[in-house]
Amino acid sequence: MQRLALSGHYQGTVELDLCPACDMVWFDLSETARLSGPGLLALIDAMARSHALPHELLRADARCPRCAGALRTVQNRSRWGQSSQLQCVERDGAYQSFAQFLQEKGLLRPMSRLDRAKLLRDKGRIDCVNCGAALAVDDERCSFCRSVPSLLDVARLARAVDPSEALERQAVHGTPERQSALQCAACGAAQPRDEAIRCSQCGATLAISNLAEANASVQALAQALRAAHEKPPPHLVKRRLDALSADIPRRREWAAEMEIEAQPRRGADAEFEWGSLLRPGTNPLRAVLLALAIWFAWRYWG
Repeated sequence: MQRLALSGHYQGTVELDLCPACDMVWFDLSETARLSGPGLLALIDAMARSHALPHELLRADARCPRCAGALRTVQNRSRWGQSSQLQCVERDGAYQSFAQFLQEKGLLRPMSRLDRAKLLRDKGRIDCVNCGAALAVDDERCSFCRSVPSLLDVARLARAVDPSEALERQAVHGTPERQSALQCAACGAAQPRDEAIRCSQCGATLAISNLAEANASVQALAQALRAAHEKPPPHLVKRRLDALSADIPRRREWAAEMEIEAQPRRGADAEFEWGSLLRPGTNPLRAVLLALAIWFAWRYWG
């Protein structure tokens, strides 16, 4: 296992374990959600580099690396659909294959027969996005790691590593919010139904099965992304300040409501504050006392 210390949100560090030989990642608790853009990019880079190393499958009797407890397959649902993992029965963490992790992040889509034909035409081979092994044109699963043949959405990957849009627009990064298999995520051009790998308008890569090539296409963002993470650019700072300014009225209302709720309620046995009679403003009790004083003066001294 290879220990990785990756960049997390709020200048934190996320430590996780990578098994380069078996194409698996071990996550403790919520590490996957705490990865920042540069951290995710570094993890993708480590995954892609592992494809060049000798491979072996995770043992069937694999145990939790934290407590040596048993593992069980767990199905989870995210905003991108269903994903699975090998979770420790004591909930100390979970294994995910590279493909399972990418699927959980919404970066993979199933590979169609047409996609396979185009990959064979353009590249002469079909790669498993999980382990990098070669796939036959009719393989329903990788014969080595048993992963479902899938394509990695390069433009969406670029957006995932820069969710706050800190970087200036680039061909691989400047993707619109809406994503579609029939729309180029780089230039927005509509795509014919028989083209799903390369944009017919700008030539941008839409999806690819080779993790190393996908990683190379987004590593161009790495230096600028790290710089933006350490010191946010002016346009990002302005956007955040504008968002905070727009939220100030709501926060003031909320603070006023909280202040009213926090004021002690006067009960029947509570001590009366005589000083309240001298405060400016309408005071029903003061009006009653004043009326009684006038009546007594009129009744006994009139």
